[in-house]
Amino acid sequence: MASTADIKLFTDSAADVPAAYLDKYDISVVPLSVIFDGAEYKDRVDLSTDEFYQKLASSSQLPSTNQVNPNAFEDAFGPFVEEGTAILYLGISLKLSGTVQSAQIAKDTLDTEDIHIFDTRSASLGEGIQVIRAGEMIASGKKLSEIMTTLDHHRSHSFGMFLLDSLTHLVKGGRLSKTQGLVGSLLKIKPLLSFLPDGTITVVEKVRSQKKALQTIVDRAQQHCENFSDLDVAIAHTNAPEMADQFETMVKEQLQPKSVVKGIVGPTIGTHTGPGGVGLFF
Repeated sequence: MASTADIKLFTDSAADVPAAYLDKYDISVVPLSVIFDGAEYKDRVDLSTDEFYQKLASSSQLPSTNQVNPNAFEDAFGPFVEEGTAILYLGISLKLSGTVQSAQIAKDTLDTEDIHIFDTRSASLGEGIQVIRAGEMIASGKKLSEIMTTLDHHRSHSFGMFLLDSLTHLVKGGRLSKTQGLVGSLLKIKPLLSFLPDGTITVVEKVRSQKKALQTIVDRAQQHCENFSDLDVAIAHTNAPEMADQFETMVKEQLQPKSVVKGIVGPTIGTHTGPGGVGLFF
């Protein structure tokens, strides 16, 4: 395990960072909550990802989520503040959740300048790839100021595009307007969504087949970045492993990135996406 004694790295459960990276870089995760039929579960504490998708398939009502409250951040950050360790927390887009705001309230309550909060303006592995990047820099001994500058640079040049099977969950959760939600229900069109620079989500294209949708994501990625040889990319899927494998092959063959981080979308983000989707982030 890499030594991260000087800077303690935190994220939230919306980042979907695969367990191997959490262990490798000693990353602590503060969980959001998912609510099914009135019962509240902490993401991947009280409810595993497998259990979540099983419940999603069998529940008569769509689930909802609750942001992390400030007290949870105080409890997580407190021991490190007391021992004088600097904290870096990378969080889900403020335009999608108030979780980053809760972290700021906790920082104000703890009355310290040693907590550094970074809004990734993304979610799932769009957030997670930034967390992994921060872990790599901490492990290599980079100073906090350099890490923040690098994170800011990557965020301003980031890419996040994903295919969903249905927009129902996004509309119900208020992350997409009803007007935008109509797009996918018409003529069985496959909607492609993207993160905008401010951290909001919008429908960017409408295609008529899964194959075309996946190729469109790759084409858009190539338009965004010409050379992937030094770039790590991430593929996230919402309980669609076969589609994710197919997409990974396309990404490796056509983009030839430095590496691919692949993972499943957990309960927090899965609540708003539903199953059957895949996305590319870098």
